Amino acid sequence: MNKSKIIAVIVLVMLYFVFLIAMDKALDAQEKVECYRLQEQANQYKNFLYPENEFGFYITELEKQMCDHHNITINANIK
Repeated sequence: MNKSKIIAVIVLVMLYFVFLIAMDKALDAQEKVECYRLQEQANQYKNFLYPENEFGFYITELEKQMCDHHNITINANIK
């Protein structure tokens, strides 16, 4: 391999890692937006009960884990 090919490979690898870091930050931001949306819905529908949904508004265990990771508290039942 000549010098220019080596440099091109190094640049491509660096760009790939920059892309991965940017995606990680974007996904974290999206998770936070989702948690704040769930938090708002929990406040809005806290007394929302009907026969098919005896627990009212609830979140899943995965949503709870995601929001706990970002230190966002959601006052809702876990189902």
